[in-house]
Amino acid sequence: MPYTIVHHVEKCTGCEECVKACAEGHAGLSNCRILKVGNKFAYFTCLQCKKPQCAAACPVGALVRRGEVVAFYQKECVGCKNCMEACPWGVPRFNFYVGTIVKCDLCWERVAKGEKPFCVSACPNAALELKETKGEGS
Repeated sequence: MPYTIVHHVEKCTGCEECVKACAEGHAGLSNCRILKVGNKFAYFTCLQCKKPQCAAACPVGALVRRGEVVAFYQKECVGCKNCMEACPWGVPRFNFYVGTIVKCDLCWERVAKGEKPFCVSACPNAALELKETKGEGS
């Protein structure tokens, strides 16, 4: 199922429960951020690029396009940080707790098991929603 995470700005209070849940689920470092823009809050995470420069720069295949998601395989990552340099959005970050990068992959393994991504399930205001999209069969 092609899907995305939709942020409903009008429901977001900036509580960062999504950020905390993501960090707890991903070895201490969150893959998403809440940014304050004026008097509103914006959810920011990986854009799941159609032609991901992070994946192209990865020498070991730890980042791979899987359908609509740029999947991250932590066990394959050697911590070289090439992806961090390649991403124009600054999405991959180095996790000093585990010695590899971290990057949002929309919790594709959780979704495949019928669960919601950590951030979506933690939002107390339903400001984040898992929404099916019409995939382009990438």
